[in-house]
Amino acid sequence: MATKVETQTEPLLGRGIYDIAEAARVVGRHPETVARWTRGANPLHPVESDRILSFLDLISLWVISELLRRGVPRRQIRAGGEYLAKHVGTDYPFAHQGLATVGDGFFGEFEAWVDVGKGGQRSFPEVIEDLLSPIEFGPDLLASIWRPANGVWLNPKVQAGAPCIDGTRVPTSVVADLKAVGDHIEDIADDLSLDITQVRAALQYELAA
Repeated sequence: MATKVETQTEPLLGRGIYDIAEAARVVGRHPETVARWTRGANPLHPVESDRILSFLDLISLWVISELLRRGVPRRQIRAGGEYLAKHVGTDYPFAHQGLATVGDGFFGEFEAWVDVGKGGQRSFPEVIEDLLSPIEFGPDLLASIWRPANGVWLNPKVQAGAPCIDGTRVPTSVVADLKAVGDHIEDIADDLSLDITQVRAALQYELAA
């Protein structure tokens, strides 16, 4: 797999900024698990920085989490990442457009669907389950926006990629904090120029995180 090269002077604006704890919360895994996936002896998604993760790192970790949840063996995840990195030419193979699963298989879409976890064996489109439906992709075919729940988006160009109410710059954590100190939903909506549905979506996301 290609090695990412980051320096302290590399611009972070628009890339999203997350520490391990925040990434783990968004992905739905324990921080120690995320640390092992990124910096362990045999990481599934190695990163260079010892302090921060980017939006593409975050998406990669979520995809890995989903692959494991769907029963894809770790050896196939590693093999698939290496195959994609080589054939797509990216340091972020798990954040690239055109990934899917079926059963415990891990697939990538090239001219046809292939089992990237098994070295590129061909498959059939009718058995493919889309893996990346909550994600929008940019012109470079890498993830640009993630909607992990209804009414919530993560956009690396908005609030450093923090979970926000979809289409706005209002972090879901702000809504949860206001509710925690006793503000009524109607007052929160009025103060933040939101509607009730948006406030409820933010609260539901924060309660599930």
